[in-house]
Amino acid sequence: MRFAIPVILSLATLGANSVFAKGYSDEYNKCLNTSYGKTETVKDCVDKELKNQEKLLNKYYKNYLKNNESHQSSIEQQHKLWLNRVDQKCYLKVTSAYMAVKQSKCVLEMTMERVYYYQIK
Repeated sequence: MRFAIPVILSLATLGANSVFAKGYSDEYNKCLNTSYGKTETVKDCVDKELKNQEKLLNKYYKNYLKNNESHQSSIEQQHKLWLNRVDQKCYLKVTSAYMAVKQSKCVLEMTMERVYYYQIK
């Protein structure tokens, strides 16, 4: 019994990560695999994927707003708070060549999480 709990928790964590991991497009994975670690290429890959994820975010966000018209102002306020959190967590006010890729990846991951949030609502 004492081994069952860690196994169950591990499987639950693995399941949660696999849902998030399915969010990356095949094009993004191929792009990263052929970037050979070049910073500019990786940044381009991340930016393209972010653009696609932002389209999905807007689609699901608008759907969520439409389906919850009575709570529209609250949802809009939550979305603005989320945007501020992205700005703070990803250090978007800091500018440097090193940070550019890291910031883009951070925004991409947070956007993907938010897409999933709106998608399941």
